[in-house]
Amino acid sequence: MIVVAAKLRTKVETARRVSARAIVEFIGLHNLLSSVVAGRLSTERVERLHFRIDDALLPLSEIQALDGFLDGLDAGLSLDQFEKQARMRIRILDPVAADPDAARKKRCVRIERRDDDTAVLEMIGPIGVIEALFQRLRAMARAIRRQEIGALGLMKDGQDLDAKDLAGRLLDDRRVAELMFDLLAGSRPQTQVRVGPKTGAGDGADLPEGSFIDVLCPTDGDWLRKQAQVTITVPVSTVLSVDERPGRVNGDVPVSAEFCRDAAGHATSWFRVLTDPATSIVTDHVAQTYEPTAAMRRTVRAKWRTCTVPGCSYPAGWCEIEHCCRFSKIDPASGGLTVMENLHAMCKHHHELKTQGVIRLQRLGRNEVAWVLPMGQTASTSPPPLAAGLDPPDPGVLVARAELLDRAPVGEDFEGPDLFTTVQAPEESETSDVPDVPGEVPPPF
Repeated sequence: MIVVAAKLRTKVETARRVSARAIVEFIGLHNLLSSVVAGRLSTERVERLHFRIDDALLPLSEIQALDGFLDGLDAGLSLDQFEKQARMRIRILDPVAADPDAARKKRCVRIERRDDDTAVLEMIGPIGVIEALFQRLRAMARAIRRQEIGALGLMKDGQDLDAKDLAGRLLDDRRVAELMFDLLAGSRPQTQVRVGPKTGAGDGADLPEGSFIDVLCPTDGDWLRKQAQVTITVPVSTVLSVDERPGRVNGDVPVSAEFCRDAAGHATSWFRVLTDPATSIVTDHVAQTYEPTAAMRRTVRAKWRTCTVPGCSYPAGWCEIEHCCRFSKIDPASGGLTVMENLHAMCKHHHELKTQGVIRLQRLGRNEVAWVLPMGQTASTSPPPLAAGLDPPDPGVLVARAELLDRAPVGEDFEGPDLFTTVQAPEESETSDVPDVPGEVPPPF
């Protein structure tokens, strides 16, 4: 799949999905495809089957059996009815596993970041647990809307309140859907963890082996600020309201200028990232030690933004910082030093493949690496421009705009001539990221 992704210049996941769909359609769904070509069925019916088949992990023989069954259905069925018939047939072909814990083993949470300042949080797990969570959220949201708060817990500044005193006095214009979101987003993550055998003498609580303790996410403190951070990269001119260029969340997802300024107003820390004015690629941080400093790691991740293996989209923020040329502990001067030119981001999976010799790395230059892939294929990768798609205005225009804003009366909206009709080649490009590691607060500009 790495080879296919390198040839198609796409992500590994996309290459795998394209290849699988081609096999499924031309071999597994031959009858349905023939009906589509003949005009008896719409292509949408075949498209709707793919993710159902993927989820069920059906072998080819069962896909062909499903194909024969669905092609024999009445072509006049609605798309909804067609899909329901397909789902039931898949369940018959692929009954629920005998393992009663199978649904729990699949539980996970994923995020999809969109380009309109929104995101989707996907939660997968046992249907009973998720259905119960949904119904609790819906019931509580409806109770708030109807002011039926007798059964709800009410507090003010840590003190319990009597619902009778607030009957009919709640003012809230949020829709049920909005209330459900706010209830879930504001909840405090927690779980239970089993206690193992005691490993040494201690003065703490003597909890018996096998008992459970509650683990709650902290609501404040250094750990939360360091581990649960959101990094926003934004041009300094946007923060100063000099222009309206968008920023990026966690490396590559665009967000509006208004969102960036609002986030900047609540930022707990800042750090500066400089980009090359010609290529818009993040410039290297100066290396002064053998071990990567926090600034070096941050710069490597901001520069590459994903794993450097062709087609891998694993975020650099979750990657390991790997040496291109192996560092020698016996003779550090022989090469492989911990300097920016010798560092790049690799996900754990591909790092293991590199260690095993399945894939090999060749450094071509400061901003380019080449990978020797299985079957002798070679593909190169380069760091993507940080400001791709953005055309910075002339610095002189920005200065003029800033001076006009500076002279504008406080509290009044400035309305002046359009200063951004002419776009020239940039002389500099400077961005600021917020928020990141607390305690490191250099001047933002």
